[in-house]
Amino acid sequence: MLKQRISDSWYFRYSGKEKEPVTLPHDMVVTLPRSPEANGGPGNGFWPSAYGTYLRYLPPAEAACTILDVDGAYMLAEVMLNGHQMSLHPHGYTPYLTNLTSQLSRTMTNKLEIKVSSLQPSARWYSGGGIYRDVYLWTGGSVRIEPWDLFITTKGGIAYTAVDVQGVITADENARTKVILTVKNADGVPVAKTDVAVTAKQGEKTSFTTSLSVSAPHLWDLDSPYLYTLEAKVYAGGKLTDTSEETFGIRMMTWDTENGFCLNGRNVKLRGGCIHHDHGVLGSASYPDAEERKVRLLKEAGFNALRIAHNPPSLALLEVCDRLGVLVMDEAFDMWRIGKAPLDYHQWFETWWETDLACMIRRDRNHPCVACWSIGNEIVERTGRSNGAEWSAKLCNEARKWDSTRPITSAVCGEWPSFEPEDSDEYRRYMTGGTLEHNCDERTDSKFAEMTEAYMAPLDIVGYNYLYQRYLHDHELYPQRIIWSSETHALTIYDCWELITQHPWLLGDFTWTAIDNLGEVGTGRGKWARDGVITGISLAEYPWRTCWQGDLDLCGYRRPQSYYRETVWGLRHEPVMFTTHPEHYGEGYTGTAWHWWDIHDTWTFEDAYLGKPVKTEVY
Repeated sequence: MLKQRISDSWYFRYSGKEKEPVTLPHDMVVTLPRSPEANGGPGNGFWPSAYGTYLRYLPPAEAACTILDVDGAYMLAEVMLNGHQMSLHPHGYTPYLTNLTSQLSRTMTNKLEIKVSSLQPSARWYSGGGIYRDVYLWTGGSVRIEPWDLFITTKGGIAYTAVDVQGVITADENARTKVILTVKNADGVPVAKTDVAVTAKQGEKTSFTTSLSVSAPHLWDLDSPYLYTLEAKVYAGGKLTDTSEETFGIRMMTWDTENGFCLNGRNVKLRGGCIHHDHGVLGSASYPDAEERKVRLLKEAGFNALRIAHNPPSLALLEVCDRLGVLVMDEAFDMWRIGKAPLDYHQWFETWWETDLACMIRRDRNHPCVACWSIGNEIVERTGRSNGAEWSAKLCNEARKWDSTRPITSAVCGEWPSFEPEDSDEYRRYMTGGTLEHNCDERTDSKFAEMTEAYMAPLDIVGYNYLYQRYLHDHELYPQRIIWSSETHALTIYDCWELITQHPWLLGDFTWTAIDNLGEVGTGRGKWARDGVITGISLAEYPWRTCWQGDLDLCGYRRPQSYYRETVWGLRHEPVMFTTHPEHYGEGYTGTAWHWWDIHDTWTFEDAYLGKPVKTEVY
């Protein structure tokens, strides 16, 4: 089917207000007034709930089939066409498809409405609201390949590569069908071609598989992200009825305890960063240029991998990572049946998890940048409660049904000490990654391993959040377990990276976070002794709006911790220097463990401090 972006010529109306013209992507929340009493609270950056309707008119239909593709709408998106409800999609981040054909008029203009409700509190970070990603229309013939129904995998080496294709034909009529498949290089020149015969039956979907051989292929790699295109033409009764195209890369990826993570036969340690989906003052709107700017800045700072926390990314971001050569951990859920906020996705999980997991994987599985699938972040059921181990296996099996070529992971943190006061040793152990003196104690040692063993068993790679002190101990318990740091504090990057470089079964590190984001306000702040003491996790009060944890700040400027990380990674070979203002010389400083020191790249101070000592950090 042919894909057309229809993100222009929309109207938007808040409940009870006049409609106004908008161009998608559009965040209907970010321009609303914030308030200390806002439903979203500090987690959502003190933004309120919002409700709105998007309206667009479509011309009379000409194609045999028309499918609406909404890349992301937060949340409870309801698609209406000419007064008919066509679909309802609760998840605020997964893309979804709606077949409009049955209610599209072929003689009159069609009225398309999408209603959205940004309910709060429904997220632990700034969610935004509205149709904040692009929208597309797919059109095709009566015998066609529908969106996400082509799956491309590659195997081989530098001499030649087999491009294996799994496809599905959807037919509105019985037809003897031929599918002609052509692989084109980056210049549009055909380099391989084949065809396959398919007997299509009316009202059914018919699968087919075939393979093409590409000689001396250009491999997709971090420094040379080469992309090919697969063109599929469907002929029924000798007539062309449908055309589809998919971009893909040829690359070989392996992971094991002896060789670690290998890309095209070369060991790669993942220098990763976690990112949320917003773009600072632009809100959650996924403008392609904003996505590209973010990824370029992070790659320039030394990152070669991103974890999209804690939800599937936009299509625009994946396309950027494909082009620039950045690996992606693609994550589905932040919660399962047990929620973390009163109005979050846990209310719909049991009914919708299969649909949403399939939406993420089927849309994203042809992107060479996608290195793995994550079935969840810090899932409450990780320690076995509410049948967590059974659900872990169930989600892993479902993911492998759609793609068995990539590893499956989940980010696991220590057991939350919600029953402990913030000034207790138990709480501080958790906040420092599980220990006080960098040694495993009984709680984080044997008991935690036992509680999480069954949950971790179905995973290919286990993500450890803030648990790097457990690596060596857990390796003795589970020598075949492959691990990466799915979240770490910036303050621990030296110790963590030392372990990662020494052991192949440790694949890499994903810092929390790579770039600052809205919401979770002030979680990365610090405080001088004159202003008090910070202990444990604590959110800031209004009017804070950002998290302040990133290596890069909200505007994309590198903070000191970014240069420290670059040095630890071995990528920086010239020193960089920072100072603490001399007024604070000798004064104590505390933070949340996600903080960095209050230092700046300046030597300019008031005359009153002439001759006074200045604390300096040199990386």
